[in-house]
Amino acid sequence: MRREKVPVDMSSEQKNLMGVMSSRQLIYLGVGVALTYSYIQPLFSIVNNVAGWITALIICVITVLPVAFVVGFFGFTKVSKYNMNRDYFMLIKLQKHTQYGKWRKGV
Repeated sequence: MRREKVPVDMSSEQKNLMGVMSSRQLIYLGVGVALTYSYIQPLFSIVNNVAGWITALIICVITVLPVAFVVGFFGFTKVSKYNMNRDYFMLIKLQKHTQYGKWRKGV
């Protein structure tokens, strides 16, 4: 019997924003920017009063890096082995554990 591997996504993701980003990527970017904006302003003002603006700028850049990494990792990378986006792949992996059970034939 011949086996063919069929990818999950038969068509590529539509790039809605001027042919550059899809809606999913835009949502990831928007959430990342909103999260960063919400904590950078208070953090900068607190550190600026204590240690100066150069130190505050360095600390703010360092604290933005994890958010940028997570947004870039989940929003803009693909798992090439399975031909799917990283966030969808991780969602499938997390749901895999809930699908195990005891199955009997004929019930």
